[in-house]
Amino acid sequence: MAGNEMIQVKNLTKQFGRLTVLDNITVSFHAGEVVSIIGPSGGGKSTFLRCLNLLETPTSGQILFDGVDICDKKTDINAHRQKMGMVFQQFNLFENMNVMRNLTAAPIKIKKMPQEQAEEKARGLLKRVGLIDKISSYPSQLSGGQKQRIAIVRALMMEPEVMLFDEPTSALDPEMIGEVLDVMKALAESGMTMIVVTHEMRFAREVSSRTLFLESGHIEEDKPSHQLFEHPESPRLISFLQKVL
Repeated sequence: MAGNEMIQVKNLTKQFGRLTVLDNITVSFHAGEVVSIIGPSGGGKSTFLRCLNLLETPTSGQILFDGVDICDKKTDINAHRQKMGMVFQQFNLFENMNVMRNLTAAPIKIKKMPQEQAEEKARGLLKRVGLIDKISSYPSQLSGGQKQRIAIVRALMMEPEVMLFDEPTSALDPEMIGEVLDVMKALAESGMTMIVVTHEMRFAREVSSRTLFLESGHIEEDKPSHQLFEHPESPRLISFLQKVL
C-alpha cells in the first residue's frame, strides 16, 4: 500500500537550448508505489527520470524529496543521491573489479560500512537474484542479463528509499529480459518504491500500481495501470498503445 508523498515534482521544465524537453510537469510519487513511465522515444521519459536525482539539472521548477527541495543550490545532492538507487540501460559496472568489489566499493567508501558487513550484505543480495556463483566473476564474464541483475544489487547495497530504472531491459537480448523483470517484480513485491521508464508494457500493466504516459514533454495520462491500459482516454495514448500492444 502506497504511503506518504516521497517525491513531489512542481512545475518542472527542462530545456536544451531552444528545445523544451519537459514542459511544466507537476506530479507526485508515494512511498511503496511502483510507477511505470511509458511513451514514445524522444518524449522526455529518460530526461524526466534523470532530473529526479539531478543527473540532469532542471531549467526551472522544484523537486522535493522527503520534503527537501533538491534543486536548491544549498542542498547536499550527494546525500540525497544515496537514498535514490539508479539502474541504467548500460549497466555501468566497473570492468576492472570483480562482482564483489563492484558491490562493496561504494558502501565501504561512501557509507563507511565495515568491509565484512558489506560483503555479507552482498552475498545475501546475490542469493536473492540467483547470482551467488558469480561473486568472483568480472563483468566481461557475465551475460547482459546477469550484468543488469548485478547493477540492481549494486544500487540496493546503498539501502535506497527509492529505485529509479531507466529502460533497464532495452540493451538486453529478448531471452534475458525475463530474468531482469523477475528481479524487479520481486523488488516491487517487497515494498520498494520504484519509478521505471520502460518499453515493457506487460511489466507496466501487471506490476506497476500506476502508469504515466509522457509525450512531447507533457504527462498526457496518469492513472492506476489497469485503468490506463483498459480505458485510455487521450487520442495520443490510444494510438501509442495500438502500436505497442
